[in-house]
Amino acid sequence: METPARRVVQMNDWAPAQEAMFGESSSSVNTAANTHSYHDFDSAASSEARIRRMSMSIPWRPRPKSALYDDGDKADRNFALEKSKSHGFGSGGESTNGGPGPSTTRHEHHRNLKGMLRRASISLRTGVKGFVHRRTSVPAGAIFDAEGYHQRPGFLAAPHDATHGAAPQASSSSGPQRPTTAHSTWRRLRQATSFHRQSRILHSGHGDHPLEADLFPIESPTYPIPGSGEQPPIIPRSTGAAARQAAANAHHGLQLHGYEYMNPSMPRPGWLSDDGPDDHESGIGIALTSSEMETYVPTTEVDSDVDIGATSGDDETDIVKVDFISQLPMELAIQILALLDATQLATASRVSRQWKDVVENQHIWRESFMREKTSTFATSENVKPGVGLGVPPVRPENDWKEIYRVKEELDKRWKEGKARPVYLNGHTDSIYCLQFDETKIITGSRDRTIRVWDMHTYACRLVIGPPEVVNDCSIPLIYDEHGNLVHYATLPGHDLSPGADGQPRSPVRAFHSTPALYCPPIHHSASILCLQYDDRILVTGSSDSTCIVYGIESGYRPIRRLRHHSAAVLDLVFDEKHIVTCSKDISICVWDRNTGALLKQLRGHHGPVNAVQMRGNTIVSCSGDFRVKLWNIDTGRNIREFLGHNKGLACSQFTEDGRYVASAGNDKVIRIWDANTGECVREMKAHDNLVRSLHVDSVSGRLVSGSYDSDIKVWDMETGQPLLDFPKWHNSWVLSAKSDYRRIVSSGQDPKILILDFGADVDGIEMLESEGAKSQRAPRQQEGGYF
Repeated sequence: METPARRVVQMNDWAPAQEAMFGESSSSVNTAANTHSYHDFDSAASSEARIRRMSMSIPWRPRPKSALYDDGDKADRNFALEKSKSHGFGSGGESTNGGPGPSTTRHEHHRNLKGMLRRASISLRTGVKGFVHRRTSVPAGAIFDAEGYHQRPGFLAAPHDATHGAAPQASSSSGPQRPTTAHSTWRRLRQATSFHRQSRILHSGHGDHPLEADLFPIESPTYPIPGSGEQPPIIPRSTGAAARQAAANAHHGLQLHGYEYMNPSMPRPGWLSDDGPDDHESGIGIALTSSEMETYVPTTEVDSDVDIGATSGDDETDIVKVDFISQLPMELAIQILALLDATQLATASRVSRQWKDVVENQHIWRESFMREKTSTFATSENVKPGVGLGVPPVRPENDWKEIYRVKEELDKRWKEGKARPVYLNGHTDSIYCLQFDETKIITGSRDRTIRVWDMHTYACRLVIGPPEVVNDCSIPLIYDEHGNLVHYATLPGHDLSPGADGQPRSPVRAFHSTPALYCPPIHHSASILCLQYDDRILVTGSSDSTCIVYGIESGYRPIRRLRHHSAAVLDLVFDEKHIVTCSKDISICVWDRNTGALLKQLRGHHGPVNAVQMRGNTIVSCSGDFRVKLWNIDTGRNIREFLGHNKGLACSQFTEDGRYVASAGNDKVIRIWDANTGECVREMKAHDNLVRSLHVDSVSGRLVSGSYDSDIKVWDMETGQPLLDFPKWHNSWVLSAKSDYRRIVSSGQDPKILILDFGADVDGIEMLESEGAKSQRAPRQQEGGYF
């Protein structure tokens, strides 16, 4: 009997498990076990079964088509519904020639019951709210064609019933037979009707073809396919982070070029994960976060290559504000706040009263100060506390917040050039050299005396000189011809208002002092041209071609005299082991500090050696022969020359770490050299006359220069840019200029010492001083010397 034609029902109008009805023109399906066909059933039974199946199904809304394929691909992949026993066809099937086959009522009832249960379970599962389908694993034996699509095995294309006892018959199909299974019929039935999440047949939820998505695992191509719209990219199995990155980049490129098909109202799928299979040990991956991920209910037995995070919300991520000060232990809160600078701490203190109380903790301000205010330009390490470089010693009573404020104010005044000038008077002739620290200034003069000044009171405490100077009443060491004390300080500009006669007021004289006079048994008989001191000794060089070593701890008692030069000693420097001197006799001498023995004499310059400096075992010298030279103390050899100046040189300086050398002279140009390569890294046209003095502050990176044009200038070592200019603050040549964290002190041909104090008007500036500066006492006489 001819089977009447059946209407074809569109798959999108029914549940994923709905069967479409085929007409006579439908292609026949091969079977691997028998050639029975459902066309052998009587029409009444078939019609009744069809109506029952349709009534048991739950309709569902049409799903959007996949955006992964174009229209051509969709047409090619819109396969006809294949009949299998999992869809209620049991052992029935069409023969290769379309002829009818035998069937039984028992098989029909068994088939229909299983099909109804199967369709009901899948349909209900599709309609469960919040259920999100994930791509399942691709079987290990999956086969892909040249285009990257999954090829269905023959047992899926031509189902058969291996459990109903039907006798196998020969088939004309070339496809492989479906393998048997050890599972019982009832176990397969329970799995088919299960509502639990451990089912391995899930719907992808991304608009794939209903039959393929509902009945078979998601197909994985052999190469990545970029995503489009709400569809994720297809990432092949067993690939690592590189494949995920390539697919993500391609997907991003499609979005940038307008190929975005996603409906804005639909949530963006969470299709990318940084935890892919076979790549668990790799640190390379894609961490994709999205506030529009699909809802995901965790499962324990679903083997998936996609892990979707459960997040929901708007596009913009909300900033979570947490008061960690109240929630964290106090110790942790302090450690966190200590990472802020002063401006940030001031802002944090305005958050709340509790924050303000925590910010007041001294540990926070101390750590912030040590981090922000102890870095240096050219030293081997940060500034240590209590060494006289603007970082006070660590004491329990320190107010580190105030110390931070004082340091900030001092730095601001340096930038603005605000300094209080003070002149110290007492010498009777040009002051060639000086050195100072937080407590004292020591100067050497053409009047053959060495004088010690108090930095805080500006008083002259001690005068050291030869007997013909100290004992000569005609030389005004204490009083002038009018009976006035000769040692005093003047404060220019202290009162700018005119006097009673309408004329500018004279500089205010203040801080008068009466120094102690000391005539040591070993003394210089000519001008004091250079000096240097540390905590233990003072060394001076003179035009009498000798040097004298004094013991500071013994009250400036002379220890020894160094004799070898045949002309004036123009400059000197020493460290813990050596004393190095240079002279007009164009030589450099290296002495043993402890014994005074001459170790080496270095010759190589062709003119007077005007300046020397030392770092480690390296000496830098400059001469009137236009050259700057580097010497090795251990070997006595000249290891490098710096050529570039075209006139005689007067001064040279090392940075603290020995990386850079600064030199200047009669060509009025300051040059910065790389000590390692000999390259001139900076050239500054500095003054209008000979540059007589240079001083490098390796902590701040400031370079101070003094010139015969009577100007004092401050430069940035790193950029070569001028920072400050103090023109004509001396009446004549500037012969020496040095600086520290707070002051610039200079001397010149006029017998005055100029102190430019940037911290004089800063409230609490004394908090930056070291311990020794606060316990400084006036020198007192002792047998054979002065303290």
